[in-house]
Amino acid sequence: MKPDEEDEPLSTLIGRHASRHRAPKSLHASIRTQLSLQELREDARRAGPARSWLRRLLDARWRTAGLGFAAGLLCAALVLPLARQAWQGWAEAPQLVALHVRALQAPQLVAVVSSDRHTVRPWFQGRIDYAPPVFDLASDGFVLLGGRADKLRGEAVAALVYKRDLHVIDLYVQPGDGTLRALSSASERGFNLVQWSDGAMRYTAVSDLERRELEYFAALWRERRQAQ
Repeated sequence: MKPDEEDEPLSTLIGRHASRHRAPKSLHASIRTQLSLQELREDARRAGPARSWLRRLLDARWRTAGLGFAAGLLCAALVLPLARQAWQGWAEAPQLVALHVRALQAPQLVAVVSSDRHTVRPWFQGRIDYAPPVFDLASDGFVLLGGRADKLRGEAVAALVYKRDLHVIDLYVQPGDGTLRALSSASERGFNLVQWSDGAMRYTAVSDLERRELEYFAALWRERRQAQ
């Protein structure tokens, strides 16, 4: 140290003689990042209650909307196939009514005349490629007259014939697609129709019988089938 520097302040001496090193850019970036984060923390602390309440509200609404959307997709996935299958079944209503009317006008209503299910069911062997279930509901007021094989869209289908007072009921039995379907009703040209499916078979009852009575017949038949 020179004699004339003895009275100079230490800071001046350090500034004159100390080595200078430029801070790296990474250090500048790190400091700026830390300062920015600190500012964000301060902003969040000052507006904490209001923002937290708004965030919770928005999160709850988004969760509700998300659950509703997911439920809608699930309902669509379940309901649309069932609606499509029901529409396909009822698309046959005009043809089934036409078959029913043609049978009423024919000289012989049934091809096998019997109230014995063990006579009617074997009759279908060799005439159709499936075995339809047959039940006698005479004790409930629906007498089994017999059966016949009709043609629907070029394929043979089983028709079981019942009678309620003066009303004739044709129960068309076709192979099912594995889908269970509850009782549903429709009307075509003044005739009532009731349709259902147990998965293995699909059933359509056609008659000029009152709808409520035809639904009662279908419910009895379905109950007998389930108890089999």
